[in-house]
Amino acid sequence: MVSFPLIKLGTLAVRQISKPIVKIIKQTAKSNQTFNTYLVSTPAQIYHWIGVRAKMRMLGMKQPKFVPPLNKTMAIETGSDLLGEIVVFSLCVSLLCLEFSRQARNEKLKHQHHRDQKENLKNEIELLNDRVVSQTYEIKNLKAKLMELGVTSC
Repeated sequence: MVSFPLIKLGTLAVRQISKPIVKIIKQTAKSNQTFNTYLVSTPAQIYHWIGVRAKMRMLGMKQPKFVPPLNKTMAIETGSDLLGEIVVFSLCVSLLCLEFSRQARNEKLKHQHHRDQKENLKNEIELLNDRVVSQTYEIKNLKAKLMELGVTSC
């Protein structure tokens, strides 16, 4: 089974690719307050809030009225990881879509080539049939002329 090691290798490659992206996001979040507030910390707090409530629900515990927010460091860490995963996921989906459209275009070209070949063969067959009909008519005319001249056929 070759596909399982390839899947593991692909997953490892995605993780390795996402590490530098997450590092850049963390650095940007620390230096740019607007970026941190809107693209890193807020999604991290929402993710944390949903995660805590989901865990409480799965454990059958009473839902808390207030979920304490993450501290700034944890918010940057979680938000950067989340944004990095979203970026890598988006890139992977884009690559898959491009590959799918490329494959579809190649299949379409292949089918068009087969249709063109089939049409060319039909045209050749029609041409040959017309030629056979024409030659058959000429043979009949030549036989009739030979009969007029009194020549017997071999």
